[in-house]
Order: sequence, then structure tokens, then C-alpha cells
Amino acid sequence: MAFPKFSFKNFGEKLQQALMRFPITIAAILTFAVLMIIQIHNNFKDLFDERLWWMLGLTILLSLAFYLFAENRIGCLLKNILNVLLIACVAWFTFTLQKPVVEAEIIRILVLGVSFGAAVFFAPYITGKRPLEFWNYVLNVIYQLITAYVFAGVLMAGLSLALLSLDKLFGMNIPDNSYGYLSVLCFVLFGSVYFLSSMPRLSKSEEEKTVEFPKIYKILGLYILLPILGIYILILYVYLAKIIVTWELPNGWVSWLVSILGIVGYLTISLIHPIYLKGENKPAKLFTRFFPIILLPLLILMFVGIMRRLSDYGITINRLYVLLLNLWLFGVSIYIFLTKTRQVKWIYISFAAIAFLFSVGPWSVFSITKHTLKSELTRLYTDAKPFIKDQKNPEIAGIDAAKTKRLYDITRYLKQTYGNESVKTVIVSVFGKDVKTDNLMTIPAIFEGNMSDKFFSIYTNDNDFELQIADYSTYIRLTKDSNDNNLFKSDSLSVELKNTQVEILQNGKVSAVIPLDKLISTSAENDKNELSPEQTTLNGTNYKLVVFNLEGNRKAENKEEEITNLKAILFLK
Repeated sequence: MAFPKFSFKNFGEKLQQALMRFPITIAAILTFAVLMIIQIHNNFKDLFDERLWWMLGLTILLSLAFYLFAENRIGCLLKNILNVLLIACVAWFTFTLQKPVVEAEIIRILVLGVSFGAAVFFAPYITGKRPLEFWNYVLNVIYQLITAYVFAGVLMAGLSLALLSLDKLFGMNIPDNSYGYLSVLCFVLFGSVYFLSSMPRLSKSEEEKTVEFPKIYKILGLYILLPILGIYILILYVYLAKIIVTWELPNGWVSWLVSILGIVGYLTISLIHPIYLKGENKPAKLFTRFFPIILLPLLILMFVGIMRRLSDYGITINRLYVLLLNLWLFGVSIYIFLTKTRQVKWIYISFAAIAFLFSVGPWSVFSITKHTLKSELTRLYTDAKPFIKDQKNPEIAGIDAAKTKRLYDITRYLKQTYGNESVKTVIVSVFGKDVKTDNLMTIPAIFEGNMSDKFFSIYTNDNDFELQIADYSTYIRLTKDSNDNNLFKSDSLSVELKNTQVEILQNGKVSAVIPLDKLISTSAENDKNELSPEQTTLNGTNYKLVVFNLEGNRKAENKEEEITNLKAILFLK
């Protein structure tokens, strides 16, 4: 297979063909680029709903994969109609997500993106039995992708140098955001569109049934990857023998190490696939035929390691995905061994299919994890209910320590991954609809005090402040970053930090005491480190304190807060 050479002579024609082949994909890319330019022009202020960016990203990948699948299979009009319907489903999915998008949904979107991106590499060949053509196609797509963005990088570097020259040599004062515009034009527009214009088509000729196997791939596959994988396999088998002899449970790292071995091993099998089919190289033949069998005992070890983590620490999204990866590797190994590896495309088709199927619907990894943890949390809060004396100032004593820690772990995970609402619904179901959820949301922090010190950090963006100083006669910068609690001292005025209070003394007398504990509790209740300028501004009759950064620890023994770092401005009348 000879790779096409880059040339601007026919780029206009290729661009026109790309517009005809992938109109919706290119429209999504253009939309993404325009919105990025608007964002850069407005100094990256949040002008657009963050869900719009996720929608556009998924749209680009899914529409491209569908066009490649539908090409030469269905008519142009029907192809575009179906693509629009698919994009409508993507839009519905993304805009039904809560705002701001929680961590669990971000992971779901990324997994779907990986699934759609993988589909680009096999979509034209999802049917049929032409392994060499498929191999040619994948290699060509990778080549064109690398080429497109190498040229985009060169173009970016050249134009940036030109702007820099105009700025430094002719004093034209080029704005900094001009380089941001260039990056969008080069990488988002030029790189993407050039890649699409060079996208190979489904071959109908006999010439693509033969492969010109580049020497560099032979060196990489046979003389670099195979020896490394051999050493890797030997190490893991020695560890497996150790586990059997000592009869101990495997280390948590086993899952990741075996996963890496499986993924790299099957990528290597894909890379040397033409050599294997021709039967020209014995190491390639032996590795391809026996790697799946060699991997199976290690997959069993990996499975035991996963089940141990689930038993010891409970269910999470990551652990379920690792379990899915383990089961997928089992399936792929059995398939490749039984079929003698004639169709490597099914490695990628099955991977994309599983990633997609278990990321949507009530059976998804995200739904199962959320439902399981909320059910367990409900039981734990029910057990804790008799020990909660006061909802306004909830305190817990007498509950089992293991249950306490588990409640804290689940609550923290749900809040961080699914948002505060996932915990509030549980609290309401246990304590009733009239419950003060904001107060009870601090229970995990109380639990945590039973185990260890808790570090907290609160900050705000000082660029968002409009400081009004007309009503004040004095302003002072306050900084604490050491053991010294004296924030400011002069002949007539001193400012000290006492526990969680800022004490102001004028002429030796206390003129004001500013409590900071409300600021700390606001951060804890909202589960946020970054607060708005309004939330970090504390007003009094004769003062205003603007806090930019506040850090400290909540002590385990007495649950009291200790401030270790403070940066603020104090205004006095």
C-alpha cells in the first residue's frame, strides 16, 4: 500500500469531496471553531453552556463514524437524515445532564467518545471478510491523522513566528489572543478538515488486498514489542507462582498490569497481522497463536484482584470498568484462539460495542454504581438516625466505627462523582421531606473527624472582584503563611488571627471580630473549593473583609478548624 503524498495542488478538490462526504461533521467542526474563537475573544468567560461543548465533541466523532459506515451502503439523502437523527439523540443526551456536569457524566461522555472514535477505524469494514483491506485502511487512517496534525503544527509554528516578527520588529503590538485564534484555525479547522479530505474510501479494487508491510512496523512489532512483552509476561508469571506458593491474595496493582499486557499484546497482534497471515515469520505466528492462552491464567489472577478490591472497598465506576475490561479480555482471548486470528477487526468492534452499551441505559456502569451506593447509603443513614441528636447541629456517637467510615466513604464518593443531590435524596428518604439537608450534609465531615484530620481549601478568582473603596478610609493586605498569627501591626492598629476569627484592635481595644467559620461551612455544605466573590466577602458595620485564599485543617480529636494560610484585603472605615 502506498500512502498518498501531501499536496496543495488538489487540496481544493479534496476539500470539496470532504464537504460532500461529511457535511454534518464539518458543520460541527466549524461550529466548534467559531465558538472557540468567541470564547478566546472574551478571555474564556463562560459564555456557553458547558454541555454544548460535550455535544459538539460527540457529534463530530459519531457523525464521522456513521458517514464511514453508510458510505456505499445507503443513499445520500437517507444517510444525512439518519445522521441528523443520531445527532439529535446526542443533543438530547447531553442537554438532559445536570448543570454543572458532574464527574460521573464527564467519565460517561469520555467513554462514549472513545467508543465513537474507535468506530471510525472499523466502520467501513464492519461487514465483510477482508482482513488485509481492513489492516490497510486502519494504517492509512492513522497515517493521515498524524500527517494532518503534523502539518497543522508546522503551520501554527510558522504563522506564530510571523506574528512574533511583526510584533518585535515593527512594533505592531499583536494581541496575545491572536495566537489563540491561530491555534483554532490551524488545529481545529485546518487539521481536522485536511484529515477528513484525506480519509480513505472503502476499496473495491484488488490492489488493496495485498500489503506493503513497512519495515519500521516490522522492527517495532517483532524486535521491540515482542521481546518487551516476553519479559513482561515472565515477570507476571513469576508473581503468579508466588501467589500460588504463598496462597495470598494478589496486589491491587495486578489488575492494571495485566490490563496493560492484554491491550498492548492485542495491539501488537494487530500490528503484525499481515506477517501472521502470510506465515512468513515464526515468532509472529507463535505469539499470535499462543498469546491468548498465555494471557488466560493472568486474567484469572486479575479477576481475583478485582473481586478483592470490590469486597474490601466497595463498588465504584472505575472498578466496574476494570471488571468489564477483564471480561472483555477473556472474551477476546477465547475468540482469537478459536478463530486463529483471521479477523482482528472484531477486537475493536467488540471493544467499542461494550464501551457504548455499558455507558447508556439503566444497565450502565454509572446507573448500577449510583443505585448500589445509594441503597447502601440509605441503610447506613437509617442505622445512624437514632444517634443524631439535633439536625441543626448534628452529632453522632455510639455508631459502629466501620459503619461510620463506610458512610463517610460512600457519601464523599457520591458527592464528588454524582453531585450533592444524590446524597440529599437519600437524606430526605430517611429523615423525611422536611429535613434540613444542608445541615445533615455536614455529617460526613463529622464522621471524618473520627478518623483523621481534614484539609480544607477555599479560594476565589481575584480578577472577578470590583473593589469599592469609596466608603472606607484604609485598606490592608492580610497574609498568613507561617505559624505567626499576627496579620498586621502598626502603632495604632493590629490585626490578629485567633482560631477561626480575625480580631481587629485599634489603640489597644478590640474594634471588630470577623468570624471565618461561616465561610468554611459554606464551602463544606456546597462541596466546593472555589466560591464566588460575594461568598468570600464578609461585611460589618466598620469593616469589609475580602478573602482570596483560605486553607487549614479540621482536627480529628476535637473537630475544630485551624487556619494555616490566609490571603485577604481588609477595608476599614
